Amino acid sequence: MLLRLGVSAAYRGTRESTPCNLIRDPESIRTSGSSTTRPTSSTEANQRVHNSMRGHHPTVHEMDEFFSIAEEEQQRQFIQKYNFDPVNDKPLPGRYEWEKLNL
Repeated sequence: MLLRLGVSAAYRGTRESTPCNLIRDPESIRTSGSSTTRPTSSTEANQRVHNSMRGHHPTVHEMDEFFSIAEEEQQRQFIQKYNFDPVNDKPLPGRYEWEKLNL
């Protein structure tokens, strides 16, 4: 029985490496035959990883401000496109003619 292998079989000898942005300690990257890597102490490396994990967490006020700016921009675009104010539920003069439905 003859089995045909696809293109992926030709690349089985190679493998993907971890993207650099997913490596927490860039000093831990070692390449074969590289003389540019410098050894670091495990304490120093652990401290860098710990410090990078702390990072900045936005406050509630910062998050509210961020999302309110985005929401206002969406409302502005909607008003320009449909000449309708969704906040006040009122039609505006422009391209579309709005009629109130009595349901």
